[in-house]
Amino acid sequence: MRMHIPTPRLSRPFWLILCGFLLLASMAQAQAKRRDVVVMKNGDKITGEIKKLEHGQLYVETDYAIDPIPVDWLQVERVESTAKYQVELDTGQRLAGTIAKIPSSEAPGEDFRIEAPGSLERLRAADIVAIHSKKPSFWRQLKGSVDYGFSYTSGNEQTQSNLSASTAYDSTRFASKLSLSSSFTGQSGAGRTNRENITSISQIFLSRNSFVGGLVDFLTSNQQSLDLRTTLGGGYGRYLIRNSRTQFAWIGGLVFTKELYDPASGLNPKQKNVEALAAAEFSWYRFNRAELQISFQMFPSVSDTGRVRSNLSSSFSFNLVRDLYWKFSLWNTFDSKPPVSAKKNEFGISSGFGWRF
Repeated sequence: MRMHIPTPRLSRPFWLILCGFLLLASMAQAQAKRRDVVVMKNGDKITGEIKKLEHGQLYVETDYAIDPIPVDWLQVERVESTAKYQVELDTGQRLAGTIAKIPSSEAPGEDFRIEAPGSLERLRAADIVAIHSKKPSFWRQLKGSVDYGFSYTSGNEQTQSNLSASTAYDSTRFASKLSLSSSFTGQSGAGRTNRENITSISQIFLSRNSFVGGLVDFLTSNQQSLDLRTTLGGGYGRYLIRNSRTQFAWIGGLVFTKELYDPASGLNPKQKNVEALAAAEFSWYRFNRAELQISFQMFPSVSDTGRVRSNLSSSFSFNLVRDLYWKFSLWNTFDSKPPVSAKKNEFGISSGFGWRF
């Protein structure tokens, strides 16, 4: 008997965006090496390129190590560099310029300096939450990741495929993130389920912990008889927690949705709604090894009384070597008033390997 293995089919816009992610990844790898100097409190000296400060760890890329070397930021005595960086404080303030770290005994409370044309900021190194390179162009400033998981069961010829990718841009006044995901399940001689989601979230920073946010979302799901749901909107938000280990933020506002349903669902093929937006996002990091992210969005309808939608997505990733990682993801989509032939809940779990760039 001839074996037939169901394979996922991605839409053309999804393929174009994914190819763009891969192009950005290749561009991000081509850059000249620097010779920064990091001196530890025990006297050890590391010469290389300072890549970033994240979650309490300063990463230095050297010629003699496969991976960037992580060192405890609180144990760093001195930093010398001529490159430009973006620096984020625990208050939410963002600054940009060349950086230097001197021994705290020489300048108590002012052992970290950021110099820009016409200004010099003296800060406490312990108040620094993040440091990232300030690249000369928009494209090189982007960072992101791509991960994929696949499984096949020969007994019932069932195939499962999960693909996700994201890229983010950060500056001192603006931040934006674009992400996409595709989930496919198919079985020979049976039905197939396919879900594609493209989301863009942007933030314009107002004060140190508040921002104006924008949301653009496109979702298609045959399990919910949804050919396409377009969501556009935004609101006001604040960071409640922001430090080297944990971030927690909320946003409230309004969105406009346009839904195109499968005519066979028994619902009006086209629907337009105005909905309230209440969302929260939580991130937790464990040194350079593990990362947990949870995002929840709720949309109580304003124009369709009694209808409530919600989206939940969460992931746990564990770093393996260099920029490779393993990721476990869980997501759930809920609609209190779906088409008569569709489910209220759509739920998925996946795992796979990924690469950061």
